[in-house]
Amino acid sequence: MKRCIKIGAVAGFASGIIVFIGYVITSWWVCSTLLGCPGHWLPYLAIFGVGVSVFTLMGVTAAAVLHKLYDYFRVEG
Repeated sequence: MKRCIKIGAVAGFASGIIVFIGYVITSWWVCSTLLGCPGHWLPYLAIFGVGVSVFTLMGVTAAAVLHKLYDYFRVEG
């Protein structure tokens, strides 16, 4: 079970990095042409950190649930 959770955490972390790097780049690109966007990088970093944390927790949760479902529905011949 612990190996499964570690794999879920790594997968969630990697997914979060990919998604939120895209978010940060897109936000920076859109805000570079507007006058009302934050002038500092801290909001982007905060959203990035929260997003990656949420994706990591979702990966751990999904891995744990899927592992439990696999154990429950496993058919041994």
